[in-house]
Amino acid sequence: MLIFIKCFATISIMKLGEVRAIMDNGLLDKKLYSAYGLRLASEIELPELWDEIDGEPDVIIELADLSGFVSGWSEDQLEHAEHDEVVIRVPDVAVYRVVGNHLIQMMPEKGADPREYRLYILGACCAIILIRRGMVPLHASGVVIDGKAYAILGDCGAGKSTLGTAFRHAGYQLLSDDIVGIRFNESNNSLTAYPGYPQQKLWKQSMDYFELETANYDSILESYDKYAVPVRDQFAREPVLLSGIFELEKADIPQIMMKPMKPLERIQLIRYHSFLDKLLKEMKMEQWLFAIAAKIALSVPFYQLKRPIHGFTAPDLVKKIINTVTEGEVVLL
Repeated sequence: MLIFIKCFATISIMKLGEVRAIMDNGLLDKKLYSAYGLRLASEIELPELWDEIDGEPDVIIELADLSGFVSGWSEDQLEHAEHDEVVIRVPDVAVYRVVGNHLIQMMPEKGADPREYRLYILGACCAIILIRRGMVPLHASGVVIDGKAYAILGDCGAGKSTLGTAFRHAGYQLLSDDIVGIRFNESNNSLTAYPGYPQQKLWKQSMDYFELETANYDSILESYDKYAVPVRDQFAREPVLLSGIFELEKADIPQIMMKPMKPLERIQLIRYHSFLDKLLKEMKMEQWLFAIAAKIALSVPFYQLKRPIHGFTAPDLVKKIINTVTEGEVVLL
C-alpha cells in the first residue's frame, strides 16, 4: 500500500533545465531495463534493475518539468488522479506523473537523494502502471518453491523481507521483495505472479542474523538502518504460476500458528494489501479491485501465518510453509 509522508516541507521546484543540469551522473539516453514483466526505457539510472539489451519498451521513464501540475495544490495535497493520469508529490523527494500504462515522468526536488526518488519510481509509479495493465500489485514478497510462486503478504515490519532471505538461504529463488504483480488468467482461472527486481531491503537486525556485514552494503537511505542487498544469483526473472498466498503477522503468541482463510477474508486481504489501496479511490478503480480480488480469492489457497513478536523464527517459518505446500494440505476454495 502507498504510504506518504505526513509532514510537509516547502517544495523547491526545479525547472527541467535545472533538473538535467544537476543530474548528469544519473542521466542516461533511455537505457533499457526490466521489472514486473515489463521493459522500461529510462533516462534516469536504475541500478537496482536488470539490464535489457534490446526489445521495444513497454514503459518510458523520463525527467519532466511538472511544476504546472502542482502549482495550485494546497500544502497538504499529495496526489491527484484524473482521466488516465496520476500525479503524486512526495515532500523533499520529487513530483511524479504517471500517464496511462506507458509513461512515468519525474521532477526531483533540489537536494533529493537519488536512492529515495528511485524507490517511488519502482514502487508507487510502477504499481500504477501494473494496475493500468490489469494486474494487482500486492504489497508482498514472493518466493518460488518447486517451480511455483507463493506470495507472502504483510504490513511493514511483519518480516516479509527477512522471510524471503531465509528462503534464499534454504536454496529457493526470490520472486520479489516488496511488490508482486498478479494477473488473473480468464481462460483457465489461474494466477500468474510477475517478478519485481533483484534487490532486498533488510534491517540491520536481520543482516546480523544472516551474517551479512553492513559495511559491504549501501543503506537504502541516508542515516537509515536498512540496507539494499542485491540477490541476482537467486532471483526468478520470468513470470511463474501463483499457487498460494500467505499473510504474515506478528502476534503475542508463544509459537508459530497457521490456519486457512475463508473466501471473504481473502477478498478483504487482497484489497487491504494492494499496494495503492488509498489511491485507487481517486483512480476510480475500487470496483475493479473488488471484482479481481474475488476472482483471486477463489483461485488459490490462502493461509494466515502468525509468528511470535519475540525471537527469530524465519527458518521455522520456511519449514512451516514448505511442509504446507509440499504436503498438499486440503483447503476449501
